[in-house]
Amino acid sequence: MIILEDVQNAARLVESLLGNDYAQAEQALLQYAECLGQLHAQTIGKAAEFEEMFKAIAPNVKPIRDTVNIHKHQLMLESLGICTENRWLHDLEAINETINHPGEYLAYIHADACPDNVLDTGAGLRLIDFETGHFGHALIDAAYGRMMFPSCWCANRLPHAVVQQMEDTHRAVLIQRCPVAADDRRFEIALVKACGFWLLYTLTRHLESALRKDLNWGTSTIRQRILARLEAFITTSQEFNQLPGLRNTSSQLLDLLRHRWSDVPDLPLYPAFQDLPV
Repeated sequence: MIILEDVQNAARLVESLLGNDYAQAEQALLQYAECLGQLHAQTIGKAAEFEEMFKAIAPNVKPIRDTVNIHKHQLMLESLGICTENRWLHDLEAINETINHPGEYLAYIHADACPDNVLDTGAGLRLIDFETGHFGHALIDAAYGRMMFPSCWCANRLPHAVVQQMEDTHRAVLIQRCPVAADDRRFEIALVKACGFWLLYTLTRHLESALRKDLNWGTSTIRQRILARLEAFITTSQEFNQLPGLRNTSSQLLDLLRHRWSDVPDLPLYPAFQDLPV
């Protein structure tokens, strides 16, 4: 089933990020976070209804499921001389458990909320291109900005203060239908696991090829993204004191890759924020 709508005279969020107006870009990102929060809040409790409709439309197609291939990650790390430990295995299993069983966080997620999949109609933002959309953990979308838009060609850094505002905005909307999100500690644990998921997604998708050759993709290179997401996960894990096994292994991998890729510059801020501190 394909649904089309002509949204005329709409600018994309990516245009604000690649422009030079900090205030406009910040406001657009907060609207984007609110839009994602509304998507999640309005679909909490509707997974069974969605599944019933999905089966009626495509009875032989399985819905998308988020998962981490633990064995593949273990082989990748061992090929680089990094030995995994029990805490690392426990953390990856914990991420899989949380992502596959979101509990009260189960909502319809976009899962590819790239800045060019967001249109500003003048009357508000519209999310488009839901080909990867499915019911999953709401914080997979909420962590997207913190982890530098992991599935997107337009992947640069955001200032930490802006990321925090985005997450606070999303959370305020989500709490209306997901009371567990009001519990700081439980929210932080879930957020770190969502960041861990996006880090592992990046490594699964890009590390093997990046070890052979760096490639430009959109606004940055693949190696820049890998290094930046390792840093982002490590920082988040330290901030909330979660997933120490994955953090330790990620630190080892980051040190190794920095040594190998010593000529790779840091992932830059989006142009709209380049005169501001990270």
